[in-house]
Amino acid sequence: MKQSGFTLLEMLVALAVLALAALALVRLDAFTARSTAALGNNAVAQIVANNTATTLLTDPAPPTIGTSMASVTNGGTAWRVATRIAATADPSLLRIDISVDGAGDGHAALTTIRPAG
Repeated sequence: MKQSGFTLLEMLVALAVLALAALALVRLDAFTARSTAALGNNAVAQIVANNTATTLLTDPAPPTIGTSMASVTNGGTAWRVATRIAATADPSLLRIDISVDGAGDGHAALTTIRPAG
């Protein structure tokens, strides 16, 4: 009499393959969570850079040429803002480089120009 069904060895192989697939999905989920957090931090860093640029662009007096560092709190995180003001080939324009770094993965850089006078 012939029995139908799977052997114990076939069941163990099938469970091993299923376990490997489940492990891959768990690792993918963890990677997705880390990536989402990093994107959120980078978005807030970009907002801080845009806020700094807006402040420098809307100030009636042009900024002085040089480098400055500041600390800003936004989104519950302390951000280090480095601003570099430099002259351009056109003497009527200033180049503004802004770099923002946070405690985590957050980073943003922004470059803009504004009238020198």
